[in-house]
Amino acid sequence: MSPLVAFIKLIRLPNLLIIVLTQYAIRFAIMLPILKSTTTEIEGFDLVLQMAELDFFLLSLSTVMVAAAGYIINDYFDVKVDRVNRPNSIIVGKYIKRRVCMGAHIVISTIAILMGIYLAYKLGHWNLALIQILSVGALWYYSTMFKKQVLIGNVIVAILAALVPFVAGLYELILLHQNADVLLNKLLFYLEADIPTQGVRTIYYEVLSNLMKWVLGFSLFAFISTIIREIVKDIEDYEGDKKYWSNTLAVVYGKRKAVKVAQLFILIMMTLTAYLQYLQILGKDVGSFIYFLMLVQIPMVFIFYKLQLANQKDDYSRISTYIKLVMLTGIVYAFYFYYTSF
Repeated sequence: MSPLVAFIKLIRLPNLLIIVLTQYAIRFAIMLPILKSTTTEIEGFDLVLQMAELDFFLLSLSTVMVAAAGYIINDYFDVKVDRVNRPNSIIVGKYIKRRVCMGAHIVISTIAILMGIYLAYKLGHWNLALIQILSVGALWYYSTMFKKQVLIGNVIVAILAALVPFVAGLYELILLHQNADVLLNKLLFYLEADIPTQGVRTIYYEVLSNLMKWVLGFSLFAFISTIIREIVKDIEDYEGDKKYWSNTLAVVYGKRKAVKVAQLFILIMMTLTAYLQYLQILGKDVGSFIYFLMLVQIPMVFIFYKLQLANQKDDYSRISTYIKLVMLTGIVYAFYFYYTSF
């Protein structure tokens, strides 16, 4: 295997592409159509995205680089465990020297943090730089400490997964709030003279609140689906984790109890999705109701059932793949929303 191919496998390129897809889906398939639909009846005026395309590209790139650095450092510290769990997938020390991996982690993490600092400076919110800094730190401590503790590592990875759609919406919402007065003054210019300013302002902030609900919805979906997958992966990696004293849920309490916890999160996810479907029925959005029924609810019932039957490493590996596909359908819904919004 060439060093380039090995490095691409090390940083999990397909996963990084999914991160990019998620963030651009939030921006262009969710936020943009909601903003545009707010002003479709106002001739000559469009409420548009406020973040410059280059800045959003840098935000997405910094997110991807944080994730890539996380994959590198995780594999760096997991070589012994991977010799048991995934002997044919080892990259560090076999195709790429350990010191090269550590150097790559430091360089990529530093660039990601610098991008975060630049974006925080442009938005005038220095505390936003903490997102990249804390994410890099969380992934380091996850690899060295937290992943060996019951559920803590799973929760950290799930939070970081939830941050992917969240930051894509957060930066844009901050700018929409910052530019509210300018945008409202422009909007009032295109409206009839007798329309009250306060009424327009109220509608504007209701739109921003609606945008935040959508972003939080995607983030919650990412959090719960990720924590399910992480627990299943821990069950899959039981042998190596047990040999090297990783106190995962499966090692400490046994595989069957870990399965029960994963199934509990599946039930939580299905209940929340059912509530969303209830709202869709009230809103006469039959298409979205069918989408979630066929591509989320039924697959989650199938995964719940397969977990009950699973008893081999390959079984859990397949289930992990099924969960990843459900996660992907959650992202793809953004594009369904886009094409049904106009």
